[in-house]
This record gives sequence, C-alpha cells and structure tokens, in this order.
Amino acid sequence: MKPTIDTLRQFCLELLGLTATMAGVVVIATFTYFGSFASPVAQGSLAFCLLLLFATALPMQIYAVTRIVRLRGENRRLFEFATRDGLTQVLNRTAFKRSAEMAIARMSQRRASDLEPATLLILDADHFKRINDRLGHHTGDEALTLIAETLRRSVRKDDLVGRLGGEEFAVLLRNAGYEEGRIVAERLRTAINRLEVGPRERRTRLSVSLGGISFRSAVAFNALYKIADANLYKAKEGGRNRTALTQLGALAQTRATIAAAPEAGARSAPKRLPVA
Repeated sequence: MKPTIDTLRQFCLELLGLTATMAGVVVIATFTYFGSFASPVAQGSLAFCLLLLFATALPMQIYAVTRIVRLRGENRRLFEFATRDGLTQVLNRTAFKRSAEMAIARMSQRRASDLEPATLLILDADHFKRINDRLGHHTGDEALTLIAETLRRSVRKDDLVGRLGGEEFAVLLRNAGYEEGRIVAERLRTAINRLEVGPRERRTRLSVSLGGISFRSAVAFNALYKIADANLYKAKEGGRNRTALTQLGALAQTRATIAAAPEAGARSAPKRLPVA
C-alpha cells in the first residue's frame, strides 16, 4: 500500500509543479501584453487568470488521482486473474514456475557465505480419481480447494504455493533446509490427512504424497522438479500418504542426482500435467 501512496503523492506534486509553471507562463504573458503591472486592468487580468488556473487545477488533480486508483485496482484484478488458479486461488503453473525461477536466480547473486537453503515440495492427492468417480467432480473440486487452503495456511507468507495441474501442487519453502523442509512436509501431510469431503454418509478422508528436494545453490527449476517428482513417485510406490525428501550436495553429486532421476511422467503412476 505504501508504494501506491508514494506514487500518488509524487503525481500530485508533479501536477502542482506543472500548475506553478503554467502560472509563471501566465505572469510572463500578462506582463508582455500590458507592458507592466502598473495599470488596474493588468492587475485584474493577472489575478483573474491565476485564480482560474488554480481553481481548475484542483478538480483536475482529484479526477486524475481517482482514475489512477481505479486503474490500479483493475490492473491488480487482471494480474490476479492471470496468475491465480481459478479454482484454488493459489498460483497457477506458469506463475509458480516463474516466481520459483526468480527466487532461485536470486540465490546465485549471493556470496557463498550468505546462501540460504530452499526446499521444493511436490504434492499429489492420493486416489483422487476415486473421489471424482465415487463422489462426483464437485466433491473433487472441494477436495482441491481444501488442500490449497491448507497449504496456504500452513506455510509462511514468503513461501510459494501453486497448483501445477490436476491434483498436483507445489510449494517452494524459502530459507528452509533439509530438516526444516522435512518437518514442514510432514506437517502438511498430517494436516491434509485430517480433511474429509463428501456427504455425511460417505465421508472420505484426504491424503497426499509428497516428494521434495532441498538445495543451497541455484539449480534450474526443471532439474529440481525432476528430482522432486522422482521422490514423489517413491512416496507413491511406498504406500502413499507419506513424504520422500532428499538433499542436493556438491555440484558433481547434484549433476549425478539429476541425471539419475527418471523423467517426469515416464512412469506408471497416475498421469499429471508436466511443468512447461
């Protein structure tokens, strides 16, 4: 909110400066026309022109400020529409990836001694197709909305939460290493496992599987996603409703880990939308 107020204040000062400049032009023009300000006619003309100028400047400022505020609100709504998932209101796939890449890129600009760890988590709702088939797609939408709300409520304000597509979500935990990432992942899994959807006589408990990767250096988002997705597959194969988290080590180890990770989607687990 403060940048908006500062911008409006600056704009008003600029309009005031423009008005003062126009007043100077009026004074010069009046002096040039009458030759001096000695005559009552010249003084009256100057006073009338200046009064008219400043009287019209105030409504012009009010109108301009009102239009700017309105346009800012419209731009904010358009931005939300372009970057938010329509159902869950978390970041959509494109916005999450772009925001995550920007956060990761900032890591490369820091000195090695100032590097802060981060953790990328990929979550997938377990047996989601069964929920849609047995309870209907409206219940499936309710489940996705509840999962998204739980994710937003359970992480910090600076962390990123997005829906990658279908029943798959992603969370980027800033300044969270392996241990903290593992604790947060387990907390998310437990919180979601308390949720229930469906009619009273057919209540179904939700669960998610999580795969994650903790890292300290700037690594391409697609490479991080590849490893986290492979860990998600391990959690799925291990029985679902569990977490699988690993940590990137030295650069050589990182390259080996990325090369060894299977391609996202090239497996028998339920199909999910890939990251663009």
